[in-house]
Amino acid sequence: MRIDCVRNRLSILFRRLGRLIGLHPYYFICFPILITATFSAFIFNINTLSNTIKLTFADSGKVYNTKKFIDETFPFNTSKFLDPARFTYIPNCVFVMFTKKGGGDMLEKDVLLEISLVDQLIKNITINHEGIEIGYSDICGRVGEKCFENPIIEILPEIDNIVQRKKKLKYPIDIDPLTYSYQVYALNFGSVIEDENDLIQTANAMRLTYFTDESDEKKHNVIERWRTEVYNRIRNHRFKHVLCFVDYNWSIVQGNVQLMDNIKPMIGALVAFISVFTTLTCMSNTWAKSKPLLGVASVVSAGLAVVTSFGFMSVVGVQNSIWNTTIPFLVLVTEIDDAFVLLACWRISNPKHKVHKRMEETFGEAGISITLTSLTNLFSYCIGMMSYFPLIRMFCYYSATSIVFTFLYQITFFAGCMALSGYKEEKQRQQAFRLNFEDIEHSSTEEETSTDEPTMAYFRDKLGKFLSMNIMKITVIIVYFLNLLFGIWGVLTIKHGIDFTMLYPRESVITQGIKIYYNSFGRYTFPYQIVINSTLDYSDLNVQKSVDELLNKFESLPYIADSRLTVSWLKYYKEFQNHPLAKYSLRGYNISVKEDFLDGLRNVFLKFKSAEQFSYDIAFNSDGTDIINSRFHILVNDTLSPAAEMEILNTLWKLADEFDFPVLVYSAMTPLYEQGIIIGRTINDLFWITSLLVMILFIVFIPNIVVAVFVAISVISTIVETLGYMSLWGINVDIFSMMSLILCVGFCVNYPAHISYAYICSLYQAPNEKMKDSLYRIGYPICQGSLSTMLGILFIYRNMYALIIFVKIVFLIALETAFHALIFIPVVLSLISSIFSKANNII
Repeated sequence: MRIDCVRNRLSILFRRLGRLIGLHPYYFICFPILITATFSAFIFNINTLSNTIKLTFADSGKVYNTKKFIDETFPFNTSKFLDPARFTYIPNCVFVMFTKKGGGDMLEKDVLLEISLVDQLIKNITINHEGIEIGYSDICGRVGEKCFENPIIEILPEIDNIVQRKKKLKYPIDIDPLTYSYQVYALNFGSVIEDENDLIQTANAMRLTYFTDESDEKKHNVIERWRTEVYNRIRNHRFKHVLCFVDYNWSIVQGNVQLMDNIKPMIGALVAFISVFTTLTCMSNTWAKSKPLLGVASVVSAGLAVVTSFGFMSVVGVQNSIWNTTIPFLVLVTEIDDAFVLLACWRISNPKHKVHKRMEETFGEAGISITLTSLTNLFSYCIGMMSYFPLIRMFCYYSATSIVFTFLYQITFFAGCMALSGYKEEKQRQQAFRLNFEDIEHSSTEEETSTDEPTMAYFRDKLGKFLSMNIMKITVIIVYFLNLLFGIWGVLTIKHGIDFTMLYPRESVITQGIKIYYNSFGRYTFPYQIVINSTLDYSDLNVQKSVDELLNKFESLPYIADSRLTVSWLKYYKEFQNHPLAKYSLRGYNISVKEDFLDGLRNVFLKFKSAEQFSYDIAFNSDGTDIINSRFHILVNDTLSPAAEMEILNTLWKLADEFDFPVLVYSAMTPLYEQGIIIGRTINDLFWITSLLVMILFIVFIPNIVVAVFVAISVISTIVETLGYMSLWGINVDIFSMMSLILCVGFCVNYPAHISYAYICSLYQAPNEKMKDSLYRIGYPICQGSLSTMLGILFIYRNMYALIIFVKIVFLIALETAFHALIFIPVVLSLISSIFSKANNII
């Protein structure tokens, strides 16, 4: 026995709403317009963030919590002590990269002199802030009383010795074993070839870096203005001997802002195109049945919904990102499908009935279907709201709100327009009846036998008949499984993580800068910080041995640099104990005793200027009687692919879990590497949770388990097949494709849900006739929706990775969903019905 209470009650509510709209259409047109006008005033106050790079990093989870713990345990004040190795984030520093014109070694006198001039130019650039000239010396990160200086600039007075290789430059770090002072030459030199003693022989790239004081939030705005001024001046500067490339992160932000500004005018072009498209596809074989203005009304309805949703989000104070500029495009190409379904149901209603009666029939037929698809779309975005990434959440907040308002405006504003169109159609019929009673009587007789829409009837009479053939049913099943197998293969081979070299066209300056950074300076980036989160007695030789073994295990991993480059306060403290100076400084101390060990560490070793840096790696308890946390630094020695970066991060995590005491692993680049790990898991969860929700919704609205299961299978297979083609089409699983897939998880439910509901509601008994009837009711709206989506999304296309994959994924999803809705599901449902029709009426 079927339990249809939810569907029946909801159908009654929609029938009443349809009748009310039919009787009072102007109220349902004017009221939404007034709401939109009210909320539109708040759009200008919306808080839009243009720098979206940090928004792509997770703000919860393992990496975020580790960063938060390190920041609280080892506070880092850039106004007093700046050390690039101890950053827990990618700093907003200024850095410019250089290569020699024509290529080759940069260690030549003319090149180095020009680098020196660039350094002076940057340091002399100022901006006016509240009547005060602000330069680098006012906002720089400091080491003691001095601004942090590029190691290359400090040795440029010895330029002749550098050129003649008399000045020995040890790569990547030159550590003085006596004073523990060091110079990080990897900061300035790239594409280095060194000899067996790690001395630089050639360097085909150079970089100047200017760290700023980010510990003071009041300086952030000034720093950003100064950065922009520096990069603009550098880009306009004419260089004689070198090619210059500015920070690619800053270039990406500026490029994204400019790109989004350029595509905004295309919203108007898309509105015009979709209006023309819907106008043409809403035409019929008679003027009375044609609904060209309803096509425009569907677009206007979606536009009003988008404006209202953005205004509403501004009122509630939800931040916006520049990537949400794509949402109006998505709503216009994917969310006018409900209007097509409503219009199709209107056309199969009895034309002899009054308008309010026809609206009642239309809403009773279509209301549940469009509610079901709107809820599945909404749920997919609600799942996306639980994402670790702020950028994804912002996108889902605005998209979900747009979905809600689009649904509300379709059943109010568009429905009111449809009722007015119905009155116009009724008036035309009455006028025709008065002009020629006999002709109308004859045509009425024809209408009783044939009132079909030619476009809708085509899907029943042609496609339905074609799919009714047994050989075609077998062919469809074979094609489906081949498609699914290809999708599974693609899922297994798809790449994870962002490839930054693909973000912009190959010939663009941004891409060239990214390639130089990764190829020349990717060998040694920010070190991994190994944190022991436990109180240990470091004076105990067994503990010291355990710490040494811990570091040795990390150093033995692939991609980890030589142990000589590991920064360990414990190693240097032990070496200091054997230093001649220590014999005097530590006189009277018994280092094997815990109290003396800590007292000598705190009051002797860390007091030396060259050892002050290690004080940022040790956390004492409140009375200084225990070391409760300590930190060590290991370097990665390779230019890693995104897959390798995720692999080494997972390996480090697994190794950290093997020790008897808690060990944390972190790097300033870890949030970037973590993206691929989280995104892969999130997408997997998104698909399964959405499919489960789809089944639950179908069982609630349409208590038919078989249909619910097949719609869920359709959703899963559509996504799997799409991922397969994504792999073939060169699309990675990353944060940009995740945004597109969240959209598409909800979108791929729409058409299968519509066709399944139409099949269940069909009054025919024979499976093939039910299939034909469902294609007649919903086939043409699905075709309209698929074509409008695939053609309309092209308006957002630009030669930029994020938008290219956006277009590709939406195109693939629309194509795959149309295949499942128009061909696979009707065939499968008819087959299942045929199998079980003799036993009981399951479908």
